[in-house]
Amino acid sequence: MATTALEKEERLQRREPLDVFDEMQDEFRRFWTEPWSFLARRPLGRLLKVPATPRVDIYEKKDQLFVKVDLPGMKKEDIQVSVDKGDLVVRAETKAESEVKEEDYYRMERTAGQFYRRLTLPFETKPDKIEANFKEGVLEVRIPRPPAEKEPEPQKVPIR
Repeated sequence: MATTALEKEERLQRREPLDVFDEMQDEFRRFWTEPWSFLARRPLGRLLKVPATPRVDIYEKKDQLFVKVDLPGMKKEDIQVSVDKGDLVVRAETKAESEVKEEDYYRMERTAGQFYRRLTLPFETKPDKIEANFKEGVLEVRIPRPPAEKEPEPQKVPIR
C-alpha cells in the first residue's frame, strides 16, 4: 500500500518531544565511539588519512595496571612508549612499500599508518619501573602500582 504525501507529513509531525534528546544522545555516542566517521560521509573524508584506532584494553591485576594494545602488522622498532606529565603515551608508525614488476605490468604501492594514544594514569609512577613487551602484534605494558602510603595516626589537639 503506497503512502501519500499527506500521510508522510503527518508521520513527520507526530514526534515525541523527547525523541530529539534520544537522537542527540545517539549522535554523541556515535561521535565518541567513531570520532572520524563524520569525515567518511563527505567526499573529502575518503581522501584524508585518519590515524587508526586499534583496540586498547586496560585492567588491573594484583598490584599492576595492564595496558594491552592491538598493533597488528607493526614492528617493535616502530613503537614508542613513554610517560609524559603523568600520562602513558603510546605511538606507532609504520611505512611499507611493495613493488611488482612483470613483463607488461608494473605496480607500486605505498602504505603508511600511525597510531597515537594518551592515557591518564590513576597514580604516579616511575618510568624505569614500567615494563613493555611486544609479541605477535600485541603490545603489553605493565605499570606497577606504588605501595599505598600508610595513613597517619590521628593525633589529639589540646583544647585551651
